[in-house]
Amino acid sequence: MKRNIKVALAGNPNVGKTAIMNALAGTNEKVGNWPGVTVKKKIGRYNFRGVDIELIDLPGIYSLTSYTLEERVTRNFLLKEKYDVVLDIVDVTLLGRNLYLTIELLEMGIKPVLVLNKTDELRNAGYTIDKKILEDVLELPVVSISAIRRKGLEELSETILRVATGDLKPKGIIPTYSEDLENAISLLLLKMKEEDISYNKRWFVIKLLENDPEIIEEAKKSLIFAEEIFKEIEVIKEALEKKYKCDLPSYIARERFNFASQIARRVIKRTEEIPRENFSDKVDKFITNPFSGIPIFFLIMWLVFKLTFDLSAPISDFIDSIFGQFLPNFVTKQLSFLPHFLLSLINDGVLAGVGAVMVFLPVLGILYFLMSILEDTGYMARAAALWDNFMKLFGLSGSSVIPMILGFGCNVPAVYATRAMRSSTERLITMLIIPWVSCGARLPVYTLFAAVFFKEYQALVIFSLYFLGIFLSLLLAFVLSKFFKQDGEEFFIELPSYKLPSWNVVINQTWIEVREFVYKAGTVILAVSVFVWALATLPAGVEYASENSLIGHVGKLLIPIFEPLGIDDWKPIVALIFGALAKEVVVGTLGALYGSEENIIHSLSNIFTPESALAYMVFTLLYIPCVATIAAIKQESGSWKWPIFSIVIELFTAWIVALGVYNVAKLIF
Repeated sequence: MKRNIKVALAGNPNVGKTAIMNALAGTNEKVGNWPGVTVKKKIGRYNFRGVDIELIDLPGIYSLTSYTLEERVTRNFLLKEKYDVVLDIVDVTLLGRNLYLTIELLEMGIKPVLVLNKTDELRNAGYTIDKKILEDVLELPVVSISAIRRKGLEELSETILRVATGDLKPKGIIPTYSEDLENAISLLLLKMKEEDISYNKRWFVIKLLENDPEIIEEAKKSLIFAEEIFKEIEVIKEALEKKYKCDLPSYIARERFNFASQIARRVIKRTEEIPRENFSDKVDKFITNPFSGIPIFFLIMWLVFKLTFDLSAPISDFIDSIFGQFLPNFVTKQLSFLPHFLLSLINDGVLAGVGAVMVFLPVLGILYFLMSILEDTGYMARAAALWDNFMKLFGLSGSSVIPMILGFGCNVPAVYATRAMRSSTERLITMLIIPWVSCGARLPVYTLFAAVFFKEYQALVIFSLYFLGIFLSLLLAFVLSKFFKQDGEEFFIELPSYKLPSWNVVINQTWIEVREFVYKAGTVILAVSVFVWALATLPAGVEYASENSLIGHVGKLLIPIFEPLGIDDWKPIVALIFGALAKEVVVGTLGALYGSEENIIHSLSNIFTPESALAYMVFTLLYIPCVATIAAIKQESGSWKWPIFSIVIELFTAWIVALGVYNVAKLIF
């Protein structure tokens, strides 16, 4: 008998891999219920019946693509490292979604032991799993456990020994899909008949069809008939995408989801026991009930914005004093020997542009921190479920809610998140309405104008802008749903148990968002600020940022378009043009043209009225998406016509709505 066994633990985030390793090996690795808690391989060891068993806790992943660091680490280990057994840890309360990874492991040629965790939670909900049917369907050993209650651990260790020693030999099925996809796979396998590769050929072919970057790169280097094979893939891709009206990777993902869901439906059975009502169930009676849940949702969101501005104000003032006074004075005094244009570049270009954006770093940091708390406690999943029925009124389903909620952080990943939607029609509509979900990049613009013109009602005004964006996005969805043929989908959403937030997770998530913002400030916004400075300085001899500069000429040409909105100064108009690159750039451009935040506030208060300021904020909310969002829509829709449609409809709507807001506001103020 082998005296040393190496076991890999694979599974989705939040399925309990680390908890199982802690229970078996007595390690003290952190146990959390947030995706991404296992960032690296973690190792635990224990002895069972005289055999040393080494457990390797791989990063939690949803699929075996190579788009994220976690996916690459896990996949490379499974493909290239030596191990004896793979445990596929499955959260039985989300069986359909978790089996997606099981299907991919089987495609790869790996025959894992299926470990069903959280079975007690499923039983409390009034359901059970027929293990025998599951074993027969997948032709894999299945073990039920509860890591928290330490149930089923001896059976699991016994199964590990039997598989490692060859006493138990899992067969593992070959997942099969639609006739069209199977024909495509068979054709490519025939083309690759003479190719010598170290991986399972069927899995390799599927990854080529999925446009997996690492596999494509490897195929180009190693395949003898690579050119012929890639030509055939293009033919297959064009035919299937034309037939199914979605990109090929999404079609393959949908096939896997369908395969996994069918298995889940076969093996999950309702028990005759009356489910016990736990704490989450009691709270959910209020949180997910539309009559109480919707007011609670709006109250929570209002409190988030209120706390954001109250807590960030002193920190923002300090940063403003650094970029607006200390650093410019330091540069002027200590670098006085430099030519005037270089001093102007540093002060008027770099410090004014970047500083104007960095002032809002505390606002974004605190907002992301508070939103991460809501996410980690389990509330945001409830918010998505709460709005499910409401979304159906607009021709969408609950599956659209999750991308839209992600859009509050950034529209780009929100567009990519639509990949998980089964309905191609709802997927397209959702990605087209996401740009009106107010992302964090717009917040500096709102905050600046709200601080100048609506100081006592900042939270209310900014909350109203977020609400307006959602309202118009749903209105657009309703209109588009009348023109597109609907193909309904089944909506699933995880409702994790409520828990106190993990501060490590909250701080890590906040840091990721803040780091991205600082990175933009140091790259995109810095580059744009310098470019704006150059346009405001040329031609040589003109007064900086005057109407005679190059940028002044561009802005003046557009004034007639914005005059009906109460905006007759060219500088804020130019800021909107550069804001198409990234919405944070709007404030950066204003900083480069006006100077410090103090100068910006003074200038804006002279140029705008409360009515025109509100119109400007609304226009910023609704006009064209940033270039990264446009690129994402193009990639996910597979055509330029949809991003172009998005640009046209949003520009038109932005002008019309801003005009209406301006005229209504004149009657109020």
